Amino acid sequence: MASRPTHRQATARHSGAVADGRLGGGVKDTPPRPVRIMPLGDSITVGLNSTGGAGYRDELLGHLHRLGHDACFVGPCANAFQPQGDPDYAAVCGITIEALTALLPQWVPAARPDWLLVHIGTNNMYGPDHTAAPGLLRTFVDTLLSLTPSAGVLLASVIPSRLPEWQAHIDDYNRRVREIAEEPGRRGRVFFVDMASALHASPQGRDDLSDLVHPGDQGYAKMAAVWRDALHARLPAPEDGPILNPNPHLQTAWLSEAVQRDRGNASAYFPGWTNHGVHACHGRLAGLDNGSHAVSLCSAPGWPGIVTRLVTTPGRPVRVTFRARAATPGAGPDHGGPANPGRTFVVQADGHPRATVTATDGWRTWTYDFTPTGAETDLRFAPGPGLPSASGTRTGPLVTDVLARARAS
Repeated sequence: MASRPTHRQATARHSGAVADGRLGGGVKDTPPRPVRIMPLGDSITVGLNSTGGAGYRDELLGHLHRLGHDACFVGPCANAFQPQGDPDYAAVCGITIEALTALLPQWVPAARPDWLLVHIGTNNMYGPDHTAAPGLLRTFVDTLLSLTPSAGVLLASVIPSRLPEWQAHIDDYNRRVREIAEEPGRRGRVFFVDMASALHASPQGRDDLSDLVHPGDQGYAKMAAVWRDALHARLPAPEDGPILNPNPHLQTAWLSEAVQRDRGNASAYFPGWTNHGVHACHGRLAGLDNGSHAVSLCSAPGWPGIVTRLVTTPGRPVRVTFRARAATPGAGPDHGGPANPGRTFVVQADGHPRATVTATDGWRTWTYDFTPTGAETDLRFAPGPGLPSASGTRTGPLVTDVLARARAS
């Protein structure tokens, strides 16, 4: 029997007591290894009819963070209007099993997922060809396994429908979904997830759906809880306490490595963050190799930094781990004229001392420790001293992978 997929989560470890506003680290860089999760499917994975358009994804990521798992979503699609969390996914509204199978060779190897959350088949249930769906699903799953030799697949039954005729098709299909997941040769890599029983549908309405087949917010919340339980049972034990910020790897829907020096400063570039004046830099262009993006702190007037709000427990220490490096011509934004790359910036939890960081030419991992006194704490990264001179504009430094964790008790 094949062994269950295991995926390492690496973060820099530091010792010492937590002190208010204390800066530590500056150690040789150890990039975080978030678990890479691909939400894969049709409009139900897209999040159609949900508030904010993210479906189960934002709530699922919040669940995983509260459990202490460093996770990020991957995929070729993105929700450009997502207010929180990680905007990436792999799904198309109205797509069938066979059409999605054709996209897998293009999508899956590029995303390098550790786990795939599969909910597919709804659009095969509407006509006389619904009996072909199990065979199509078997081909789909085998294609996935061939493209991801070390990844795990969570294969969900399809959620219920309000239309009785469609529901009869769904019931027949779901029995085969479990069989396909448990067939010899797939055990240990494919795991059946009973999504259908978690949601309620009724021809009269007043249920977990928003129309004949799509969940409403309540239904998506139930889906998130099912995915959470299935993942938590299979992910490595967290290394520390809950992650408090919703988008620690600064994922954004707007940047592409296809455009040299790709960057931007719109507030929508940073789901879960408030941009008071930074540029976003695509990860590969900033020299990153773990799928993260970076922000460039610019010490020009009107560019005071970036902020995220943490839900904190008074008296429970928090450790913020982040990575930083000095700006480089290839990664730092320009504002006209020659650039003078900056090296210093400050990190501060509101109500606590600020710490000044001096970045080096290579990525380094730092920590900032504080003990919150309130139920919410704003965490801010801001440029250090120094304004533009006549000879040019100071740019950088670059900051990424900001994991704020409540310490394990």
